[in-house]
Amino acid sequence: MKKIDPDVFIKSEKPAEVILGILAGKFKDKPKIIRKVKKRIVEILKNEEEIIKYIDSISFLAGLFDIEIKVKPMPIQVDIRKTFLYKWGKEEGLKEGKREGLKEGEERGIKKGKQEGLKEAILLGVQLKFGKSKIKEAKTLLEKVNDLNRLKKIKRKIIDVKTWDDFIKVFRNHK
Repeated sequence: MKKIDPDVFIKSEKPAEVILGILAGKFKDKPKIIRKVKKRIVEILKNEEEIIKYIDSISFLAGLFDIEIKVKPMPIQVDIRKTFLYKWGKEEGLKEGKREGLKEGEERGIKKGKQEGLKEAILLGVQLKFGKSKIKEAKTLLEKVNDLNRLKKIKRKIIDVKTWDDFIKVFRNHK
């Protein structure tokens, strides 16, 4: 195919033959050949859906030669969102986004679970040390705390404190 002049194909009135022009000619001439093929496809075809179908083929073949094509300079406007490569890229992007979203959501869930677990442990310590009557007040104080390190310190300190007032002081000193 390197030895065949791409213009032999590009001059054809049949879009499929014009597309073959991309495979002909020297590698260094591929960007120029692809531009000619795009232009010729638009000249031959007037139906936007058919043009899109062939733009997909041109995009695919250009990708084989690692050449990026731009649709914008074409004399006809083509909605790139209708091409198979765009649709495929969109699907892949959505899948990737879901994977990342699940990963981030999982991490947030683990953090939230740790926070809630520490708060429950602190409330259990309050109940054991100071009785059920102090649980409601402790819950109110804990609602404002979401930092894991701070919750860990409060949980450790509940063991050391002797009175409810000491606990409140320790709790407030961790701000």
